[in-house]
Amino acid sequence: MKVIVCLLLLLPMFLMNSKAQEKLNYFLPEEDVVYDSGIPSPEAYFHQQMGEWHLNYEQILSYMNEIARVSDRVVVIEYARSHENRPLIHLVVTSAENHSRLDQLRELHCQFSEPGAEVPAETVPLVVFLGYGVHGNESSAPNASVLSAYYLAAARGEKIDRLLKNTIILIDPSLNPDGFTRHSTWANMHQGVTDMTSPDSRQFREVWPGGRTNHYWFDLNRDYLPLVHPESRGRVEKFHEWKPNIVTDHHEMGANSTFFFQPGVPSRNNPLTPEKNYILTDKIAQYHAHYLDSIGTNYFSEENFDDYYFGKGSSYPDVNGSVGILFEQAGFRGRIRETDNGIRKLAYGIRNQFAVTLSTLDAAINMKEELLNFQKEFYEESLRLSENNSVKAYIFGSETDRINTDAFVDLLNRHRIDVFPNEQQVVISGKIFNAGSSYVVPLKQKQFRLIQSLFEEVSSFSDSTFYDVSTWNFPFAYNIPFAKITSLKDIQYSANKATAGKITGRLNGGKSEVAYVFRWNEHSAPEALYKLQEEGLFTKVATEEFSFRLNDKMEQFNRGTILVPARNQSLDDGEIFDLVTKVAEKTGIDFFGLTTGRSPEGIDLGSNSFMQLKKPEVIMAAGNGVSSREAGEIWHLFDQGYQVPVCLAEPASFRYIDLNRYNVMILPGGSFNDLNGETATRIKQWVQDGGTLIACTGATSWTAKNELSEIKQKSRINPDTTRYLNYADRSKENSLNAIAGAIFNATLDLTHPICFGYKRKELPVFKTGNRLAENLEEKYSHPVLFTENPYLSGFVSEQNIDRIKGAPVVTVESSGSGKIISFHENMIFRGMWRGTSRMLSNAVFFGQVIR
Repeated sequence: MKVIVCLLLLLPMFLMNSKAQEKLNYFLPEEDVVYDSGIPSPEAYFHQQMGEWHLNYEQILSYMNEIARVSDRVVVIEYARSHENRPLIHLVVTSAENHSRLDQLRELHCQFSEPGAEVPAETVPLVVFLGYGVHGNESSAPNASVLSAYYLAAARGEKIDRLLKNTIILIDPSLNPDGFTRHSTWANMHQGVTDMTSPDSRQFREVWPGGRTNHYWFDLNRDYLPLVHPESRGRVEKFHEWKPNIVTDHHEMGANSTFFFQPGVPSRNNPLTPEKNYILTDKIAQYHAHYLDSIGTNYFSEENFDDYYFGKGSSYPDVNGSVGILFEQAGFRGRIRETDNGIRKLAYGIRNQFAVTLSTLDAAINMKEELLNFQKEFYEESLRLSENNSVKAYIFGSETDRINTDAFVDLLNRHRIDVFPNEQQVVISGKIFNAGSSYVVPLKQKQFRLIQSLFEEVSSFSDSTFYDVSTWNFPFAYNIPFAKITSLKDIQYSANKATAGKITGRLNGGKSEVAYVFRWNEHSAPEALYKLQEEGLFTKVATEEFSFRLNDKMEQFNRGTILVPARNQSLDDGEIFDLVTKVAEKTGIDFFGLTTGRSPEGIDLGSNSFMQLKKPEVIMAAGNGVSSREAGEIWHLFDQGYQVPVCLAEPASFRYIDLNRYNVMILPGGSFNDLNGETATRIKQWVQDGGTLIACTGATSWTAKNELSEIKQKSRINPDTTRYLNYADRSKENSLNAIAGAIFNATLDLTHPICFGYKRKELPVFKTGNRLAENLEEKYSHPVLFTENPYLSGFVSEQNIDRIKGAPVVTVESSGSGKIISFHENMIFRGMWRGTSRMLSNAVFFGQVIR
């Protein structure tokens, strides 16, 4: 009896606390459809209603696998693993009959769009890709993927039978499982039984770095072109394997907004995207409007967002024959929240994301033939456009940077761009491209538009506002020489396509009893050096040039060459030989075994111009006040790129940790309010005692404020008071002089340790933002400066070009026995700017030898 009474007392409380939750009929259509009871509903499987708690990735993954187990419409395919080893999956949904010949249908679908192919359209399935939540804390999207899977597996009726018969649907339930896991954990750990709707709640304010980004704090929605991360590489591989006709990209925006669907701002479309793409996007938008109208959701279109940068989930499809569609739902970040539009729930956002999923599928089936033909026409038109283009091919390659050249070949391969080995020496505008180290990319191929996007220098724009960057040129990013070819008549290249392969280094000259040397010109040289230092080997760096005769050939060694003595080491000469051989093979670096210490030209091995190197012990500020994006890029470079450990420390902890165990400190961009007073004094003393302090972008303001540096910032351009703009155009005032990601030329002092390993005096530098430093009067303090004619590509005003001329990219200052090295630009931008990233590794390894 007591038990019954207790239950009766608890029942009102349960009802009161569950009143805010929504039943499945709030989300799912019920007209002309019944649901198979053999397919577990989300409510039944999770023992909660949708939006009651944030689902975590493991729950979603488990549900998707269960759906695939019980349904003959669904299979699960793992296509990659995240950095944290979480499986990334696609649900492939179609009719049971189609599943019995899925590979055949996929090949038929891809063959249909091949130029010249004659495949009846009625035999070809349409492919739709549904992508949810590339930003981990945009949680309504992955939660909605569960409803999409359930609906497509369980719904029964004439409409869905027609859909599944004629389409193959790929569901990616969470494009960023590592970030999504961080966010769902945060949201749930701050959620109570009773509703807390105040926007001041900690639930809505994630701590650093937040859940938006992946493991290394990268924005994966900018990685579809660079392909730095396994999530993107696996996803793009599947994209080209399936060639979807429609790709949806489900996001969230500010909590006080409503709902956005494309088209975006018409004047900010990329001119390489065919006009028909925007016509189809607008036609599909009518379906979204109808579905959202039917559930009373407010929305907007053709505002704010654009499709200019092709490295996003909604724009990469546009340059690959598909129609990409961006959705932006107001993001509430918790279960229920006060907004300018009233009280809003996670369930409300989930319903909207699911509604536009249904509208997309409705459009897909009704526009099947039009979408299929568009993709076919896209590739056929690409060939026609290439024939009329004045540029017939691009040639690229570097003999001295094989690793980056091979990495660029690999990138092009992943984007299904045909690359061919060059078979003879080609000289264009003074640039020499030799057989065996250079490649030709003909423009007459299906990926003509994407090739242009990756290689072109852009200087003409229809709008001055960019949601993202205004240019991206990958040969510039990789710092690989390249040139346009306007006639293929005298160009000879292999008929066999080039594929990237692992570059393996070798030991030239065999075992040495004197010393081994290796050049610093390859991208992986820092990895090779650190592996030797990690084993306790004594190493030096050459600050002057020298040469040795090896195998009847005079080998020239530039500044930055690493010397590894074979004697007086912690390992014996046999162990050193084995280690050097192994490191060469793994890193792709060529080592040279020397038989004498006397050089026929340049310095000898015993010269004081060989300077001793200490193994870098690196600490980096990572936490409150630090740019997580910049910190993540630096961490990723050293951790993934070079296998160099970096101690990530909260800025507030710098006041008590033992700084003397580190010889390199990195401050990424940030405000550093926690590095003040006594902590700033401690850091200043650490530098004076011999430490290398590397300050990146905004961190240079902190070093100046705390008198570690004398850097001053250039004044910014004031708005033109004589230029009249309508009130409605007031936002353009700032964009006219904003640098929204452009490329500029810099000049290098090749004798300076910061520039060791570079062969050419000029280097493309990516710049975003208007911050520029003044030049210091001290000699030798600016090893890298923007040239007097710096502009290469991207949107920038004439006034800003004048500001940039001669401004420092890198500043080096002394403080006691230590150095402050300031990088005024982001040298690793999105992990793709490999050409300038070497300077950061030079600062870490060689900062100690700068005099």
